[in-house]
Order: sequence, then C-alpha cells, then structure tokens
Amino acid sequence: MKQRVSFRCSECGFESPKWFGKCPQCGQWNTAVQKSTTGNRVEGTTPSIVALSELSQRLEPNRFTTGFSELDTALGGGFVPGQIVLLGGEPGVGKSTLALQICSAVSQKGLNCFYVTAEESLDQVALRARRVRCANQKTLMIASSSDVESILDELHSCHLVVFDSIQTMRSLETDGYPGGVLQVRMVAEKIIERCKVLGTTAILIAHVTKGGDIAGPKLVEHIVDTVLYFEGERNTDIKILRTMKNRFGPSGEIAIFEMTENGLKELRGFVKTDPTSQHIGNCVTCIIEGSRAFIVQLQALVSRSKVNARRVSNGYDITRLLMVVAVLSKHLKIPLEFHDVYVNVLGGLKITDTAADAAVAGAILSSFLEKPVDVAMLGEIGLDGRVKGMSRLRTRVEALRKAGYLKAAMPVSEGVNGIDVVQFKSITDITKILGVSHRDARGTVGKG
Repeated sequence: MKQRVSFRCSECGFESPKWFGKCPQCGQWNTAVQKSTTGNRVEGTTPSIVALSELSQRLEPNRFTTGFSELDTALGGGFVPGQIVLLGGEPGVGKSTLALQICSAVSQKGLNCFYVTAEESLDQVALRARRVRCANQKTLMIASSSDVESILDELHSCHLVVFDSIQTMRSLETDGYPGGVLQVRMVAEKIIERCKVLGTTAILIAHVTKGGDIAGPKLVEHIVDTVLYFEGERNTDIKILRTMKNRFGPSGEIAIFEMTENGLKELRGFVKTDPTSQHIGNCVTCIIEGSRAFIVQLQALVSRSKVNARRVSNGYDITRLLMVVAVLSKHLKIPLEFHDVYVNVLGGLKITDTAADAAVAGAILSSFLEKPVDVAMLGEIGLDGRVKGMSRLRTRVEALRKAGYLKAAMPVSEGVNGIDVVQFKSITDITKILGVSHRDARGTVGKG
C-alpha cells in the first residue's frame, strides 16, 4: 500500500506535494503540516439517477413564513426546509436583530427554533429579546457556544437554527483559529451537511471585510442556497436587505426595513418623496430593484469652485455621475468644469438602475439654472447625449401614478396610460422642460 505525503497549510487549507515555508495562498509562515494518505481509491456511494419527468411530478416544498412579508417576497415565498441562508452585513447594521425577530415569528407559528450565539452571552441576547418584544417564546431555544459539533448534535426536530456568527464558530476536527479560512470552510460544510439531512433551515450570520465582501472563503457563498446582504447608512434608520443569490427563487430582490426602538419594521410601498413640493435641485424618478418599483428623489447641488472641481455622490454610482456631468458639459456647453457637483439619493438608498440618469441630469441642471423640475424623469443617458428607453415601463408608470405623480418626462410615450407624458429624446430637451432655452442655458453661470 503506497502512501502519498503532502503538506497542508493549517490556516487556509492549501495543499502542496512539497514542503513550503510561506504559504503561497494566504502568505502565512511556518504553517505547513505534513499529511499522509494511501494511494487506494476510496469507495463512494452509488449516484442517484432520476428522470426529469419524475422530478417534475413531485410537489413543491412546504415553505414557512419569516414573519416579514417583504422578506418572504424577496426569498420567493418564504423559507424552504433545509435551506441554508448566508446573511452578511457591516457591524451594527442589525443582522442579529433581524435573525432574532425571524426566530420569534417562526416560533409563534409553533415551530421549534434554535438561536446559537458565539459572540454574546445569554444575558445580552435576553436584553435584545426584551427590546424586540420576543422574550416569551417557549419554542425558541438559546445557546451560547462556539463548538459546532456539540450544537449540531442538539438539532433534533428543529425547524430553524441561527448561527451568530459563522466566523466565531469552530470545529475540533481541524486546525486553525476561529474565523480562519480553514475553520470557516469546515464549519460551513458541517452545518450544511447536517441541516440537509434533518431538513432544518439554517441562517449563517457572516461578517464583512473593509471592501464590503463577506469574510472567509468564497466557497461558502457557492455552497449555500441563498446569500442575503443587509446594508444601511449609519446616519439613517433605513435598512435594505438584498438577495444576491437564491436557489429557491429570484435573485436581485430587496426588502426595506426601518430600525425602531422595538426592532426592525418592514416598509411596504417605500416612497421618500412629496409630489406637492417642487424645490430647486430636486428630481423624482422610478427605479426597478428585482421585480419591484420604487419612487426615489434625487438631489443635486452645483456650486462655483475656486479650485479643482469636485464630484461627490451618495447613493448614485460615482462613475455614472462623472459621465452625466461630462455629457452635460459637452452637449449643452455649460461650464460645469468650474463647479462642484454633489448628488444625493434621499432616504439612504443605493441606485444601480441606469434609468435614473435623466433624473440626475435634471437635478443638476435645476440647481445650475435655479429652475425647479415639475415632472418625474426617466431614461438612460448615452455618451452621444441621447436619452434611451428603459425596461418595465408600465410598472414604473403605475408606481408613479400610485405615488401621486401624474406627469413624467421619458423618451417614449407609446402604451403609457394614466399620466401625462412629456417626451424628450436628448439632454438638450431637458432645458425646455425647465423652461429655459438651449442658448440661455449656455449663457448661464451658476451663482453658487
């Protein structure tokens, strides 16, 4: 029986047939551990081969609610038994509060829940439970432990389990410190294997890096069923939960929450605008996130700069802002290169929908020309100055109408009912919407 000798890094799990002083994957020194294996082939299990026609006749899995209708929609109808959910977010955003409230709502339905914390004591969890008013749930069990094997042995007849957090759990069957690449991977694999066998839904709370990525190996994001990212600015109570990956429903959906004294409260029909107010430098648009439409208000401030002009954006992609400013300067011949431009999305939202370009341009011109915008604006701006159409036009128009906006500017008008449409094909038409001619716009210099 021939033995094969290899060396494995105790920090990240990298393997090499030769000894190494510095791990080429994680960069740590003196972490090589010798490992001997036999050359015999390990007998595996026989694969299960089933015709697709037989699988299609099986019933849909019985989902159960999270307690938040917005979150149920983002997940595609609620939790699926055996679903593994990775919940990431910055410190203090509300991950533990959300997970505890979900456990409370699930336990109120008579289902058994298990909340495992390796970061806090039981008294700290009890304080949070009293704050969110879920301290009297008899089917909600709490444990404070970092040993994943001992916790998994207790998962009997449990419908939902929460691990807070996966970076602080550890497995005794492998080397490395909690939070290391090797430990995080081993802990995740053990949890997934056990929960899939029992049909227990698991929520794995995860930390994020400075770059905003979930800490640990990327493998964890690949092997889980669903990846949720919880985000929110520290100076606002609005929190947004994004579905980055979902094997049991659509991805790209979002759910909006508000942090209150009694925990998180879901917001239905999120609208942070006022249809009756028309202020200089403000413009309203409708964006699509997942399958839903949201009305948002964009603000812009253009002020004279004595030094190098600045471009600052909060909630809107800075690269697209630079492009919109360059297109306005080129095609309208206005001296934005001598002005600072600040753009803000009201309510703390982060916009990725390019249909907001027209509203950004409208808000910038409104501030520069000191003229209010009295219509909602939709459209994607190209480098040639033309305004292009957008997807889901009817959904956007219906959302505007329900929010009280009965007039909108957009590049197309066919098939639009319920609101008055001001059609414009290029950015030069935006000055006409503001009641200023193209020539007057070129001769205007901001007073800021």
